[in-house]
Amino acid sequence: MVNVLITGFAPLAGETLNTSWQVANALNGWQCDGEVTITALQLPCVFKQSLLALEKAITQLKPVLVIMLGQAACSGLKLEKIASNYINAGTADSCGQQPRDSLTASHGPAAYFSNLPINAILAALHLQHIPAQLSLSAGCDVGNHSFYGLMHLIKNHYASIKGGFINLPYLPLQVIGKIDVASMALDTQINALKICIEISLLQQTDQLIA
Repeated sequence: MVNVLITGFAPLAGETLNTSWQVANALNGWQCDGEVTITALQLPCVFKQSLLALEKAITQLKPVLVIMLGQAACSGLKLEKIASNYINAGTADSCGQQPRDSLTASHGPAAYFSNLPINAILAALHLQHIPAQLSLSAGCDVGNHSFYGLMHLIKNHYASIKGGFINLPYLPLQVIGKIDVASMALDTQINALKICIEISLLQQTDQLIA
């Protein structure tokens, strides 16, 4: 059996929902083509602890694909291309930590690229009329910190793994009473991630889409 790991974050302290975990958890146990099993992992929204939990899961599962999910104020899926080795947290994590102007890996490169077939995923999502876009910045908080940690692990220890990070819109329930804040239905986001998984497993290398 081939393993795929999908991660989402626990709600930030004071919040009750995090889109990333709602979507990841809904995919837990899903079997793609009967040969691929999806395992969902909830990561703490905490610097360093999120990386420790991620590395432990990768060591145990030995997945061929890891897709990390985050939550952002956006109107469609944000397919993150660049993991930056830079932390400048705008808000504190769930343990009250708010590191500023620091690095995820003191001896690591300035950035890594996702090795997901992002252009193919983008084309497939648009074909199904699902809003999505290429993003060149995953921010400077726990999400980007974890994304960089994943790509650092892949580069140094797990070269055969495909990995990347996708930021998801809020759910409709989260934007009730808020003005001009976009959301996307849970079912749409779940279907979008199934497409992301299927394309990532099928496509060996990324290609520019004309």
